[in-house]
Order: sequence, then structure tokens, then C-alpha cells
Amino acid sequence: MMLSVKDNSRAQGVRLPPPKYYLHIASDCKFYADDRGVVLSDLAAAHSCAVSVISNCMRYDTEEQDWRGWRIKIADDTGRTLVIVLFQATLRGAFGPYRASG
Repeated sequence: MMLSVKDNSRAQGVRLPPPKYYLHIASDCKFYADDRGVVLSDLAAAHSCAVSVISNCMRYDTEEQDWRGWRIKIADDTGRTLVIVLFQATLRGAFGPYRASG
């Protein structure tokens, strides 16, 4: 049995536009929807972008003292969540070991 590739755009040399990703920032109490999105080459690039956003939020938002529970939900054009990136994980990696106060 032979498979047809007539409808396969890659086989015909047609380039699809790069995907758009939406980086929604959320905690248990707040949700900041990204209604503009960002065009990136792939999901790995979207993950890197989310890590950068998290680092900037943690560095420059001096009002938020406890980032546990905060996350970025990376979604596609349909609104489907593809990856969730946690702030706490980035805190350990970017700023040294996490130390709980108390």
C-alpha cells in the first residue's frame, strides 16, 4: 500500500508561517491573559521566552514577595495549553537555591 503526500504542504515545499504562542501569567488568585501572543519558531523558543518573562517579573516586580504558585501557561492559537512553566523552578535555577523564610 502506498501513502499519498498530495496534501502534505511540507512535501510540496510550501512553508507554513511560524506558530504564535500566548504566554498567560497566572497564580491561584490572579490571571493575566496574553491577548497579543508572540510569533516564535517552535515550542522550545516559547519556553525560553517564558523563562525570560519569569526572570524579568521576579527581578522587577518588587511588590510580589512570594512567587510560589505563579506560572506561565503557554497556549496555542486554539487556546490549548501546551506547557506550564512554574516561577519557583526558575527561581532556583536563575537566582540560586530557594530558601523558605520562617
